[in-house]
Amino acid sequence: MPALQNQSLTLNPNELTLTRVGQLERRIEASIERVWENVLDWEHLPYLHETSFDYCELDEAGSWGWRVWSSPEHSSHIELCVDQDQYVARSYAGGLQRSEIWTRLKAVASHATDIEVSFYLSDVPAEKVSSLGESMRRLYSILWDEDEAMMRERQRQLDAHRSRTQRLELGPVAQLRNQLPLTFEFNRQTYELSMTSHWTLTPKICPHLLGPLQTVEDAPNEVRCPWHGYRFDKTSGECLEPETARCRLRPLPHVREENDVLWVIARPDHELGASAP
Repeated sequence: MPALQNQSLTLNPNELTLTRVGQLERRIEASIERVWENVLDWEHLPYLHETSFDYCELDEAGSWGWRVWSSPEHSSHIELCVDQDQYVARSYAGGLQRSEIWTRLKAVASHATDIEVSFYLSDVPAEKVSSLGESMRRLYSILWDEDEAMMRERQRQLDAHRSRTQRLELGPVAQLRNQLPLTFEFNRQTYELSMTSHWTLTPKICPHLLGPLQTVEDAPNEVRCPWHGYRFDKTSGECLEPETARCRLRPLPHVREENDVLWVIARPDHELGASAP
């Protein structure tokens, strides 16, 4: 299903009393490929931008853009439509349009993109234009700060060269106990080593879009990505949330003490079974 808004790539297609309250211009230290990937990624809105988006539920998505419900009762929504070098996001409440945000993108280097954001709001009194414009600039500066950090970390992970190996020596057991928690890389994943009653591994990279993984406070055997809210059982690798996810973690490798030295050992194929990516 295409965009609900007719003439969606036209400024003010509903002929509202729209006022351009301000503009934001800045350079994003991320490639235009990463920026467009971020624009089309509606899933990160209620997680990475949790202070700005209380609720997001996908309604429709396609090559034209996406539309999400922004309230649980489906009384309001946001629709984003893309053009060649720009996109527009419109918010609606009770079926009525409230705002129209146009963003133009321009690649300026392999890892930099200039953005120009124009804010249009409906029914704005003249005396409110300046203050509303400043509020929108502050808000979108925060949103783009958060997006830029995510895009740069994703690019760093994409650029990392990780090799596969069957065994990795971590070091003498006595020495390692004084270095915990210890972070290391093994078979294209980053792990954190800790010790409770036994050696414990925690994966640190989400298989969805290479975001960071954090231990869930009330469920120590689960990890969660703060970018998109994906949750995994770190032992089995199963994705617990969202239910529609098509990714999973590789099962944890073995940790063994051999002659007072700690080793990480890849699971053999017969243990991985159908769960290996």
